[in-house]
Amino acid sequence: MEQTITARYPSNIALVKYWGKHGRQLPCNASLSMTLSRAYTEVTLQLTEKKSKDTELDYYFEGQRNEAFQERVLQYVSRQEAFSELLQHHALRIDSYNSFPHSAGIASSASAFAAIAAVLLRACSPVPDTSFEQEAGSLARLGSGSACRSFYGPYALWGDLDGVAQSSDRYAIPVEAIHPHFRSMHDAILIVEDKPKTVSSSVGHALMNHHPYAEARFRDANRHCLEMITILKDGDFTSFISITEREALSLHAMMMTSVDYYMLIKPETVHIINQIFQFRKDTGLPLCFTLDAGPNVHLLYPEYIKEDVQAFLEHHLRSSLKSVIYDQAGTGGSISLNDRHGAI
Repeated sequence: MEQTITARYPSNIALVKYWGKHGRQLPCNASLSMTLSRAYTEVTLQLTEKKSKDTELDYYFEGQRNEAFQERVLQYVSRQEAFSELLQHHALRIDSYNSFPHSAGIASSASAFAAIAAVLLRACSPVPDTSFEQEAGSLARLGSGSACRSFYGPYALWGDLDGVAQSSDRYAIPVEAIHPHFRSMHDAILIVEDKPKTVSSSVGHALMNHHPYAEARFRDANRHCLEMITILKDGDFTSFISITEREALSLHAMMMTSVDYYMLIKPETVHIINQIFQFRKDTGLPLCFTLDAGPNVHLLYPEYIKEDVQAFLEHHLRSSLKSVIYDQAGTGGSISLNDRHGAI
């Protein structure tokens, strides 16, 4: 008997950043993200009856065995009690595909673990549809913290916040009251560096444990999340720009002021940011930038100015970029099941 389950889940870009964690992948502050649409990971899980007592899990990325990530996924799956019976009785093969290039400023671990957790949970005992996303998000978080935000769109909140019903450190929740302009937001991902970053996000998170400004940073982020919920509802672009850009710069300021300080932004990053400032000043158009934990720039703007933004990129930034990936706000993931030879 064989069963195949396929899931497709998007990446997301945090507007209010999660930086610093404790316990089992729990955030030190709340975060709020925009779910992407075209940048996704598709995962197919193939289950067959196991013939030995050993754990059997094979992981293939775009057709090639990826032993490094296979070991990470194996450790992740083995540590989750929810998947223990699945591992005990079945051999697992996971085939994964990304719609976006590696090291492109898009959080591949978020989309990957969202999809992996979703197919594994669906393969286990049935979970009611009303609680599937919450349970899958909680499990995905244990592989990659920000993965829990990829289950909802166009915006998701992760972290326990006073005054926000259902908010939790264990899973994300959707931000549901969204102004039409923010529902159609675009993200032009400006690639200035396509090599792996020199310091991993896991190391960066750990440096917050003894950071001199950590507590102030956590308070600011939680306050910004509360403010951003209202901003997204009201359609307030001015406040959206202010918080989004301050959050991006604050993230990198934490890196540069850690005890073991480091810098991920490049000269081209600074040049692009200055060009965005000037273009916004000259035109009055509502566009802004954010940064992930790397040098590439996410340029955010509403649907109705996309032609102006494309012209800006072509005339002012083409020589500074390796490439541009055009994406926009999305609605979350999808999952499908195919029993080839009867249900397991």
